[in-house]
Amino acid sequence: MAESWNTDLRVMVIDGNAHIRRLIGTLLRALAVRHVDEARSPLAAIPKLMNTPPDLVIMDWSADITEAVLFVHRLRRGELGDPRLPVLALTGSSHHAVLEQAWEAGVNDVASKPVSAVEVIQRAGALLAERERTAESGEPDADAAE
Repeated sequence: MAESWNTDLRVMVIDGNAHIRRLIGTLLRALAVRHVDEARSPLAAIPKLMNTPPDLVIMDWSADITEAVLFVHRLRRGELGDPRLPVLALTGSSHHAVLEQAWEAGVNDVASKPVSAVEVIQRAGALLAERERTAESGEPDADAAE
């Protein structure tokens, strides 16, 4: 996992709670990620995402699920840049229907809050490593094809 974190990574953190955005941003910066963009909602993230495409999106899947679903659908259709962009959803719900909705929308991974810093690092690192392997092999990302 450590090889996936480099200073050139750009990560978009989307969460309605400014404290959570800062917390995740601080965690990423501690891993030497210099480019952390933040947005309070998926809608607010779109212009930032289009101007400076990230390598990873970490987003809340609790506040406005409808907006989150639409955001991921648009991303997977290629309307917001690279449809293979890895998305890690963080949710405060453990209800199967909410988790299933995130998977069906096209996120790459879902973690239930409260989530530890170690878990965020491990899951995000795994998504970045998978994206790198896929890019090197030339094979399409299975999640992006859905």
